[in-house]
Amino acid sequence: MPAMLWPMLRRAAIYCRISQDRDGAGLGVARQEADCRELCERKGWHVVAVYPDNDVSAYSGAPRPKWQELLEDVRAGVVDAIVCWHVDRLTRSPRELEDVIDLADRNGVELATVTGEIDLATPTGRLIARMLGAAARHEAEHKAERQRRQRRAAAEAGAVAGGGTRAYGYEDDRVTIREDEAEIVREAARRALALESLASICRDFHERGVVTTGGKPYTATSLRRLLASARISGRREHRPRSSWETRRPVVGEIVADAVWPEIITAEDSDRLRKLLTEPGRRTTGPLGGARSYLLTGILHCAKPASGHRPCGWGMVGRPRSGVRRYVCPNTPGTASCGGTATNAERTDAHVRDMVLAALASEQFMARLSDQEPATDGELLAEISADEEELEGLAADYGAREISRAEWMAARTPINERLAANRARLARISPRSALIGFVGTYADMQERWQHKLNDSQRRAIVAATVHRVDVLPANPRKKWDPDRFVFDWAV
Repeated sequence: MPAMLWPMLRRAAIYCRISQDRDGAGLGVARQEADCRELCERKGWHVVAVYPDNDVSAYSGAPRPKWQELLEDVRAGVVDAIVCWHVDRLTRSPRELEDVIDLADRNGVELATVTGEIDLATPTGRLIARMLGAAARHEAEHKAERQRRQRRAAAEAGAVAGGGTRAYGYEDDRVTIREDEAEIVREAARRALALESLASICRDFHERGVVTTGGKPYTATSLRRLLASARISGRREHRPRSSWETRRPVVGEIVADAVWPEIITAEDSDRLRKLLTEPGRRTTGPLGGARSYLLTGILHCAKPASGHRPCGWGMVGRPRSGVRRYVCPNTPGTASCGGTATNAERTDAHVRDMVLAALASEQFMARLSDQEPATDGELLAEISADEEELEGLAADYGAREISRAEWMAARTPINERLAANRARLARISPRSALIGFVGTYADMQERWQHKLNDSQRRAIVAATVHRVDVLPANPRKKWDPDRFVFDWAV
């Protein structure tokens, strides 16, 4: 090419985009590139780079990294012509199209499309581009509306949703239950309903090697989505997402019974969905937020209110002058009286002592066992017998009646039986938080103090008492344990 023609040579960038590439082959992008190269050859333009955004929708507002890279190269003067298959490959947003027009004005960029000539340097060319952009936006909006209607119709029919990863608890067909994972779902549901934090459950799962279907450790966020999903209760929910939203809501509208079987009951699912979507619930951080007050929601104000009936409002943690307290909140627009408060540290210690004393009582545990399903009775008896045998071995070793080697050899099979039976009981018992905790008062006190977090402690309290009513303080007493009225679980 003669040297005098070099200044006229356009440095062209080819931009290719396809909204959906389900197979990941990139064939649509490749076809666009081939057509664009032919156009550049006819126009005598030099292709300096190709910018492919594969499987990225312009309408959804999802990031388009190659498009952003192209704009930066245009501003840097590396590119002075853009070639695409059609103007709707550049954008389906009139707002973005205006940005392209402004860019062409400032940098002298030419735009060429395989499907027709568009000259952004002329009013007529800009009018055509705007009309094509508006038509593309109109088509995208109608397509999105059709897809929303199709998804809702499929949901109302209870059909299996296509795409995405395998649902935890089900086989690849999304209908057949995978029993080992289903047991994990049931265990997590019971523990969450017993008010154990998702963070605590996730830490336990991590130690046991329980992972998601993608092979990643569970986080509070991913476990919350699993437990709040209506799918695990054999129901179909519809969770529409607006075009500006990047994530679907945690819960949607339940529209039908599904074609797959349930893992947990609909009643438990409804309780979980309500619990896990409470406005004040915190899920910040990889394992979720920690609870700063042990007995929030368990303590209830018992100060006589109107008609001499107790207030009954749930007490919350609220410090004063650096001292942690539980108070009946004086919240405008509610029936709370705001007239009861108690020192949090002393109240936590008192409730702990009462709960441990109850769990150390044979009579209390017998009544608690009577409330368990019949299938639990044999397991509880086996667990109790093995725990007594371990205590007996420890006593024999302490009295030097057996050697350390004999003690170790004898306790290994007992511990293995205990672990297996406790795991079985955890899958079927509504009070699984107590498994592995109940023992002598001293042992439980040691576990409570050094081996449990606040979520696990709260789960133990919740499994033992329904609620604790707090009567008004006696001004003559600095600390009055008689203020606390326990509504035991038996």
